Amino acid sequence: MREKLVAFANEYAAETDSTGLDGDEQRSIHHPLVFLFLGDKSAEALQTMAEINNRRWNNSTGVVYLHVGTERSGEESGNQHTEQESGTPRDWRQADPQSSEERSGHAADSGYRGQPGSERSWPDGSDPGGLHAGNIYTWTLPVPGNNPRSARPDLHDSFRSNREKLLELNVLLRRMNSRISEFGRLYSNLQRLNIAVVTRLDDPCNVLLPELTALMETIFGEHFRSVIVDLYGLLEEKQVREEFALRASMSFSFLRELDVLQSRDYTFSSPLQVTGEGITLPAQHGPSPLFDTVYLLSDKDERGIFTENGMKGSYETISSLNLLKYRHIKAENEGDSSKAGTYNHQHFKQNIAPPGEEGVGYVSAGYSRVSRPNQAIALTVLYHLYHHVREKMEENVQGGARLLPDLISMEPQLWDREIESVVPGREQAVEEMYGLMHDPVSYGELKSMSLKEAEFALFQDSARRFFDMNVRQRAEAAFAERGFAKRLERIVKERIIEDPAYGYYALKGWLAEEGGAGSRSLPGELKQQLKDAANRADQLRGELDNFYGERVDRQPIGKGSLFGWKSDKASVKNLIRYLLDEAYGLRRDLLVLELKQKLMTAYLDKLEELRELAAAAVRQMDSLEKLLRDTSRSGITAASDYLGRNINEYYEHVVKQILTEMEGRRESRFYFDERFLGNVSVEIDRDAGQWLRKLMAAARRDVLVHPLFHQTFEAELLERANVAASYDNRDVLSKEDLFRDLYTTLENEAAIRIDVYHSTHRNRHEEKYFFGDSRSEFIQYAFAVDGGSRTYKLGCVHEKKPGGIEKLRLMGGFRLEDLMVYRNSRRYYETYTENGYRFHSMELPETGTDSTKLS
Repeated sequence: MREKLVAFANEYAAETDSTGLDGDEQRSIHHPLVFLFLGDKSAEALQTMAEINNRRWNNSTGVVYLHVGTERSGEESGNQHTEQESGTPRDWRQADPQSSEERSGHAADSGYRGQPGSERSWPDGSDPGGLHAGNIYTWTLPVPGNNPRSARPDLHDSFRSNREKLLELNVLLRRMNSRISEFGRLYSNLQRLNIAVVTRLDDPCNVLLPELTALMETIFGEHFRSVIVDLYGLLEEKQVREEFALRASMSFSFLRELDVLQSRDYTFSSPLQVTGEGITLPAQHGPSPLFDTVYLLSDKDERGIFTENGMKGSYETISSLNLLKYRHIKAENEGDSSKAGTYNHQHFKQNIAPPGEEGVGYVSAGYSRVSRPNQAIALTVLYHLYHHVREKMEENVQGGARLLPDLISMEPQLWDREIESVVPGREQAVEEMYGLMHDPVSYGELKSMSLKEAEFALFQDSARRFFDMNVRQRAEAAFAERGFAKRLERIVKERIIEDPAYGYYALKGWLAEEGGAGSRSLPGELKQQLKDAANRADQLRGELDNFYGERVDRQPIGKGSLFGWKSDKASVKNLIRYLLDEAYGLRRDLLVLELKQKLMTAYLDKLEELRELAAAAVRQMDSLEKLLRDTSRSGITAASDYLGRNINEYYEHVVKQILTEMEGRRESRFYFDERFLGNVSVEIDRDAGQWLRKLMAAARRDVLVHPLFHQTFEAELLERANVAASYDNRDVLSKEDLFRDLYTTLENEAAIRIDVYHSTHRNRHEEKYFFGDSRSEFIQYAFAVDGGSRTYKLGCVHEKKPGGIEKLRLMGGFRLEDLMVYRNSRRYYETYTENGYRFHSMELPETGTDSTKLS
């Protein structure tokens, strides 16, 4: 169920995060956008980027993704051959079962299912970020071998020499070209196409960047007047594996090539366009830098600190960079803060690489986001909604133990009547015994005997057997036939368990040993009745023993006449009547008490059975409450100190306020209406997971939609920060303190994600942009912080959504030799080169020459 809670919290957070995006064109990409993820290690980046973009952009469904990686097994080679024969990429949804199994084998390597040159989905069948599978394509590279000494140049040579694979790639790119046009209505301008190339610096596949980029430019250029390509180079510096030195050498070799690819007179021409008839045409580029802008992003920032979220932070940064650079802008929505500087990419490029400057200017960036901790809020609301309902259930329990006997017709006076209903009265029980045959014993013989001896002399054991058969057994049979315990169970279920206001929760409380406030509970009363009946039965047994022990001639029975034979016969008759009345009257009374004990025991056993059922159900409730509480606390702990401040206290108050309003509009029992939460304890006992879904639905439908959840980010945070403060407390968090904390956090967390030598970085140019409501108090505060001494450009991307604030820092103008990783990797590269390793497929200048052609 914890997974259900996390899913609920994530869904609420995603919906809340997108609130205000509908119709907000500023969250839309202006031109069509294609992502190329190059290298096996970039598969993870593709999936994450698709999810991020879908969450943040209105027209993300029109973004097209291509992954290019290497083959790994013979099975894939077989799949590839099938497609080469057809000459057309095959849609994964039309594959046969065997192909699906083969693709599953492929997924174990790459992290996704897919065929070379096909659309694909992910291993779990999911649709990344809600993206249609038809927007994601993959193409596999032929791998010539597994020689680490020449992996990059071998891969390059294999690519250039395999004409069938080139045809396959050409067909796939043209198919993508048509696919992009299908999404024309999602974009406001179809004159230009933007391509974002994402690759790891240490991935051998990036040796093919010139070929793939030029081919995409050429093919896509047939549909679009302009094709702009950006490169995002990802660097994972936190290397702990044994191949760290080789990876560093590969990264360095790629960076060396970048200076060539980005030179101002770089040209490329190669016969990469292949037709089905075997005709080749050139793919060309230049003379100009291969990429419009090169962004280098690492998992270590300029402070030398490894980021907590690793490479995922780089993916968030890439998404924000594309939104900043290619978003649709409506000037009337920019707000006053935009006057401080709307992003202008051409101006940025001029600042990082002035016309008179030599060398290539590279860019890095940093991204941070502070947002309402919606996951923690959703979980906390869910917990307090549940807790509040339990409090209402507890109110129903209070004092109910005194009402329980009357509620289920279990008053003590009724118990005697229930027994009397199955046992005949004293006269009825004895009357039929008057006609019993007895032995001819004279009164003279009897008068010196005890009453017990006299009964035996007269009846042997026939009187007792007659009583047992005709009174006791009939009473016990009638007692069993009445099914008092079953009847009690039925009444309890109908009047308590099945009543949503009571349920198992009330029953468990009412069947406690003590009734509260000094009163005795129903089980306690039954035990007392059982004890009293047992004591009275013991008393009657003693009275019966005493009676049987008395002498016959001392009993108050009438004497006979003077006629001896008549006198003797009448005396015996009187004795028999007296003996049966007294002895079997006591036996009848004793039977009543024994049956009462049996009834009390049956009631107690049944109530204990029901109490165990109720206790088990309440334990289920307790377990669910603990799960809700622990999950809520975990969510709060995951939020940063000030973002998670007073979430529990504030939203406890909010939930109570909302529910109190609802109570004022509805009947007091509305919580237990089937349309709300129903019979809580019974449904949790039956299926806790199913009832949890009902609780989530109630929270979403009736609580989380309240206006208290639609405050601005800053207003909600400020209220929550001071929720526990009294009016005379001068230590509360002021708005200025809050804004200062927010500003500092955004600034620190948006540290540039690359480590450079500041002393050699002479051309540093920096720009900072907030994503938020440009009219909000916080944005106004941020623009005023260092307005008089600002050395960087500051702007704001106006957004309507109130859930949080983002900050994007751009820093450009550094050279590759300014990078710490470039300096540190050089010695590995040079050592590996001296040991026979080859890393390049192009001629590199030995000096500072900034241009060359591919060999």
